[in-house]
Amino acid sequence: MSNWPDWFIEALRQRFYELELASEQQTSCSSEEKNLFTKMDQFKINQNEDTQRLLSDWEEAIGYQLSQHKQSIYMEGVKDGIRLILPVIQSTFTR
Repeated sequence: MSNWPDWFIEALRQRFYELELASEQQTSCSSEEKNLFTKMDQFKINQNEDTQRLLSDWEEAIGYQLSQHKQSIYMEGVKDGIRLILPVIQSTFTR
């Protein structure tokens, strides 16, 4: 990486730290989410079929919403990558 400008290396380092922090925070919620889903499953077992179906539909909707959120985070990462690499590519072509 010695050919990369210092500002680029620092930008990568900062972005890595931001993503690492976000990942740690998400992981800490992971055990709480598992506990929540376990309790939801226990709750569903004690309900009639109509209520179970309604709860399953709700879970599906929440899952879809979470996947949309994760997709938007992924796309932001792609945009960040483009913003970081584009100046380097442009400077290569202008030499």
